[in-house]
Amino acid sequence: MSLKGKYALITGSSRGIGRAIALKLAECGVKIGVHYYKNIDAANDTLAKVRERRSDGFIVRADVNRTDDIRGMMDHVKSEFGKLDIFVSNARPEIPEFYKPPMEIQVEQWQQAINSQATAFLLGAQ
Repeated sequence: MSLKGKYALITGSSRGIGRAIALKLAECGVKIGVHYYKNIDAANDTLAKVRERRSDGFIVRADVNRTDDIRGMMDHVKSEFGKLDIFVSNARPEIPEFYKPPMEIQVEQWQQAINSQATAFLLGAQ
C-alpha cells in the first residue's frame, strides 16, 4: 500500500519519537502536520527535515491538555489539508508529576495524563 499523497498529523512531532514518525512518513510521500506546544524552533527544524525528504506540511501549536486547543488544531488541519488520513496521538506532558508511581499521583495529575493521552486521541480521531 502506497502512502504517497496521504495527509498526516502527528502530535508531539517537533522532536523525539513524534519527529521520527513524521520523518519516516515524509519519506513515503506523506504531507505532515507538525504539532508542537512549546518549542517552535524544534517544530521549524522538523518541517525543514520533512521538506528535505521532498514532502511538505505545516506547523500547528496546541496544548493537548486543552479540549479547545485540540479542536482548534483539528480545524487547522482541515483547513490546510482538507482531510486527514493518518493521525498519530504521540504528545504527552513534560511535567515531572506525570511520571509518579500510582500510589503517589494526585487526581489532578491523573486527569492531565488522561486528557493528554486518551482525550487528545479521541478528539483527534473524531
